[in-house]
Amino acid sequence: MSTDDALQRWKVQAIAAVFGINLIFGALLVVLYPGLTDAATAQATVEALRGSSLNVLYQLATLVACFAWLHFDSRQLDIRRPWWLNVGIVLITSIFVPYYLYKTRPAGHRGQAILSFLGVVFGSVIAMMIGMFLALALQPGTAQPGTTL
Repeated sequence: MSTDDALQRWKVQAIAAVFGINLIFGALLVVLYPGLTDAATAQATVEALRGSSLNVLYQLATLVACFAWLHFDSRQLDIRRPWWLNVGIVLITSIFVPYYLYKTRPAGHRGQAILSFLGVVFGSVIAMMIGMFLALALQPGTAQPGTTL
């Protein structure tokens, strides 16, 4: 197997890891923060989640997977990212990743690369929602008064 094939495989695995992280995080949200499913407590639960260690762990895991993809992509293209681009990607991902893709892709392939990035972002949201729905579906329900089991 050539180095390019291995790098491409690792890039695909990094993207799969992003989807897996979002799927697991979605399920953990429902399990650890059940107040998200109740409209009366959702806002307070979101505030509690914002500063939680689960949120920090999610952000770090996603960042590691994204930088793994960037590392393998940069190696495959044989380029070196400047330090300011790495800082920008950490701070404002939605602007600096498309910028990276635009600058590193040849004319005619830039739009496809940026659309692929947006597809990964959209797919991550869908993966998180699937995780949430699976966790909700698998949670033991409480019997309603007057029902028989």
